[in-house]
Amino acid sequence: AMAHAVLSSAFSPNGALVCGDSEGKLGIWESINDQKLACSKKRSESHFKAHKGAIYGIAFASASTLITAGDEDVRIWSLKSIFESKKRGNNPKPIEVIVNPRNEGSRGFMSPAFESNAVVVDGDKFYVGSGDGNIYKYSFKGKGKCLEKFSGHSDLVHCLTMTGTSLLCSGSEDGSIRGWDTRTGKCEFVLDSKTGEELKEGKESGEWIGAIDSTSSGQWLASGGGDGYACLWHVASRRVTTTMPVGGEIQAVRIFQDRVITAGNQSYVFHWNKAGDLVGRAMTKAKNIFSVSVNFAQDTNQLIATGISSID
Repeated sequence: AMAHAVLSSAFSPNGALVCGDSEGKLGIWESINDQKLACSKKRSESHFKAHKGAIYGIAFASASTLITAGDEDVRIWSLKSIFESKKRGNNPKPIEVIVNPRNEGSRGFMSPAFESNAVVVDGDKFYVGSGDGNIYKYSFKGKGKCLEKFSGHSDLVHCLTMTGTSLLCSGSEDGSIRGWDTRTGKCEFVLDSKTGEELKEGKESGEWIGAIDSTSSGQWLASGGGDGYACLWHVASRRVTTTMPVGGEIQAVRIFQDRVITAGNQSYVFHWNKAGDLVGRAMTKAKNIFSVSVNFAQDTNQLIATGISSID
C-alpha cells in the first residue's frame, strides 16, 4: 500500500487510476468501484518503484500510455507492459526516460537536473513544467529531444493546463499565471491573482500559484495557491470573475461541470459554484491534499483526492 505522501494522480480514459508518491512509487488500480479507497484495504494491482525520487505529475497520452514527472526526469510508460512485467515478477521499465536540458557552466560543468513538477499532454506533444522556471516541449516521436523552451517565469513552475486548442497556461512559485501560444512559443499574457487582472509591468505578483485547471473550451481557468483564495478567470477578458475564500493553501483545483473543486492543506475537498458559493465539502483522512482527479469513464461522477498517508 502507498503509506507516504501521495503527490499526484490521474485517471486513464477508460477509468484506470494511477497515483505517484513521495518515494517514487507508482500504484495502479485497473478500476475503482468502491466509494472510498483506503490503501490498506484495496491494494493496487501494480505497485512499484518508478522514479528515484518523488513523482510530482502524472498524465495519460492515451488509455495505454502514461507519463510521470519526477525529481530527476520524465518517464513514458506502457500500462500493458507494466502489468505484464509485474505478472512475470519483474520491475517494469519505462519506454523512454527524458532529462530536462541542463546548462553548461564556464568550465564545462553541467548544472543539476531540475525536478519536473508538472506534465500536460497536447495531442502528439507534451509539456513539462520544471524547477528551473522553464517549460519544455517534447514530441512522443522525438526520442527525448527538447523541441522548444518557454521562458518567462522567475521561479519554479508548479502546474500546467491546456486551455482550449493552442493555449498552454502555467502557474509558478513567482505568483503569476502565464498563457503561452503553443504554435509560436510566445507568452500571450501574465495574470496576477492578487489584483485579478493582467500583471502590470514592474509590479510584484501575489503569492505562489500551486494549481490551475481549465475547461476544454478554453473559456474558463481556475487557479489557487498560497493566498487562500481560489480564482475563476474568464480567459478572453483575462480577468477574475469569481473569488472563493478557501481559507488555506490550495494545492489542487479542478473545474468539473458547473463546479470548481479545491483542496490543499486542510482535510476537506471543497465544492464551489461559479458564483463563488460553497455548495459542499467532503472530509478526507488526509491532513494535506496534493491532487484531485475526476474519473470521466464512469456514469456516476467519481472524484479521487490524494494526500499524506492515504488515498480517499
